[in-house]
Amino acid sequence: MEELLINPKTGKEYVNVPPKVAARYLGVSEQFVYKGLKQGVLPFGTAVDAGKEWMFNIPIQRLKAYKNGYDIDMLSAILRQAFDR
Repeated sequence: MEELLINPKTGKEYVNVPPKVAARYLGVSEQFVYKGLKQGVLPFGTAVDAGKEWMFNIPIQRLKAYKNGYDIDMLSAILRQAFDR
């Protein structure tokens, strides 16, 4: 399954995973990922309405953490507290 996260153009892991790839990696529909990111309900990425099209940002480490069942919001809060001191 991790091979899905390899960019075929570079042979290296994606930094920003395309939504279609993220959907296959998670075993969900593309619609689920696109809609969830646009509505802001999926914690592993963001979507921005850029006028004529949407732009998506899915950092690979957040996607992996989400798939492995980690609470990304909680981890982010802990890291913010640790580094804000």
